Amino acid sequence: DDYMTKPFSTRELVARIKANLRKVDNSSKKTTEQNGNIIKLGTLMLDLDKFEVTVRGETVNDLTRREFEVLRYLAQNPGQVVSREDLLEKVWGYEYYGDIRTVDVTVRRIREKIEKNTSNPKILITKRGIGYYVANPKNNG
Repeated sequence: DDYMTKPFSTRELVARIKANLRKVDNSSKKTTEQNGNIIKLGTLMLDLDKFEVTVRGETVNDLTRREFEVLRYLAQNPGQVVSREDLLEKVWGYEYYGDIRTVDVTVRRIREKIEKNTSNPKILITKRGIGYYVANPKNNG
């Protein structure tokens, strides 16, 4: 993607390599973020500008802002397990000293709105004893 003529400095070489690596990293993010503000993962689609969630072609209208933010954060990191503590810090925006189960309640409510079968979730999944993640359709075959 780049060309350098001799002689060249190692600083310039390293700078160009880093720039090219950033391009690769950004292009890999674009596969999950089509059009920049839309995240599409299998049957789940989030429009970050409109605060709109669509699952299997149907719009989910009754998500609260907090529920949307939890789903957005997890969808931006598909397949990556996020702990309850991290969700509290990143979504709620502070270290929460109350009941950490507030995350569990929020996740349960999201599941009730987006999953066909809440006892066997396919989109928003629990990693027992660790946290939650949004399924990455690329890893599901």
